[in-house]
Amino acid sequence: MQRRNQGVPAVSSKLFPPQKRDSLKTQTEYWKLVRKHSDVRCIYTEERLSADKLALDHYLPWSFVAHDQLWNLIPTLPEVNSSKSDHLPEARYFDRFVSLQHQGLIVANKNAGARDWNKYIEPYLSDLRFSDKLDLLDREKLERAYKSTLLPMLELAKNLGFSANWRFRRMPSKQQ
Repeated sequence: MQRRNQGVPAVSSKLFPPQKRDSLKTQTEYWKLVRKHSDVRCIYTEERLSADKLALDHYLPWSFVAHDQLWNLIPTLPEVNSSKSDHLPEARYFDRFVSLQHQGLIVANKNAGARDWNKYIEPYLSDLRFSDKLDLLDREKLERAYKSTLLPMLELAKNLGFSANWRFRRMPSKQQ
């Protein structure tokens, strides 16, 4: 089925969705490592993220990609993650997304052990089609890979009915 529907990622996961989603423990550990060694900000609000107020957002909705690969996950505020849900973000967030992914790769390369670093980057290499793992550390090459992989997927998700052009809007605080 997947072979005949190459434009739709994870067809079998959509036809037969998993009963329970996988844990994001490894991905959370990765972003906590990055946050520990650098200033990590939410791409949607530009607020600094703390270890106790951190959620992981699927830039492309999980219901579209049906995976939890690091190359599609970014840390954000829990209320932002809830608000975004299955929406596709506005194009203005793309550059911030790539910059945060690049920051994460640079920090992890310097601070994770070799075994963990290789485990973290495996999906980047295969899914974003990198042959040399050091190319992941080059911001321009990373952006080109995301443009050729992520942008067509965003367009496909939009064509399949996912709500596009989402942006975070704060709810007005109640006056006492």
